[in-house]
Amino acid sequence: MKILTPEELEQRWGIFSKNFQRYNECATAPVAFLLITSLGITKQFDSCCKSKSILEVACGPGAGTKLCLDYKIDSTKLISTDISNEMIQLTKEKLGMSGETNEIIEKNFKIQQCNAEQLPYEDGSFDRYFSNFCLHLVTSPEKMLREAYRVLESGGIAAFSVWGRPENSNQFTIVKKMAEEISLNLAHSRSPFHLNDTNKIRQMALDAGFSRVLVGHTFVNSPIQNGEEFSEVFLSNPDIQSFIKILDKEKFSLWKSKIVNHVDQILSRGEFIGSEATYIVCTK
Repeated sequence: MKILTPEELEQRWGIFSKNFQRYNECATAPVAFLLITSLGITKQFDSCCKSKSILEVACGPGAGTKLCLDYKIDSTKLISTDISNEMIQLTKEKLGMSGETNEIIEKNFKIQQCNAEQLPYEDGSFDRYFSNFCLHLVTSPEKMLREAYRVLESGGIAAFSVWGRPENSNQFTIVKKMAEEISLNLAHSRSPFHLNDTNKIRQMALDAGFSRVLVGHTFVNSPIQNGEEFSEVFLSNPDIQSFIKILDKEKFSLWKSKIVNHVDQILSRGEFIGSEATYIVCTK
């Protein structure tokens, strides 16, 4: 079982950044909104919660960043980060930031590239932290949790989301399921589902030092409308693309047709393609 290094993660998300933005970002945005509102940083909560500084880790193409900027008060500092420079650039484009500019001064906003497991900030630098669909991907989730704890001040709140339970996530299981039906083995790296156990992830957060950890599940439907569209999205993953390069063309054609037909059958029954997210809200 291969676990990607930070360097490999940076390369992977650089390759996949535009496809992720085009096809997957819309499904992650509702969970980003859930995390942001769980922090109590929105304008509606200003009378009872005076957040001074927020750190976003793994901003991706910027859906969560834009939501946070829209909902926080302007005096609250927001720093958004990602391990991939390509993702940083997509976020900047989304926010209308040009050239070498990495700040929106009037919004008290800054963006920079960094590794979630080795943050370049001093202890207690922030009172809020959120990371959408990253914790299950990093080399060491335990290290990422400890870093989140370290950069938060006492009483600070952090929110994370990861892939949920596979039985409730057909969006992320169809490709593998159809491969297994024709005896293709895709198990080359650690499963992104490895943190969906609520007891396990809660204990990991407590072990990192957090005093209060709430855990739950939520479901997000995908806008996928047909099997061809699904195959275009989920066969573009860098790991899958590497596998396809060494695959017999007839075998690939059979695999793809099974994926397309399976998705079309689900949609024809009036069911959505979608995925479950597991999320945690932690207090230091």
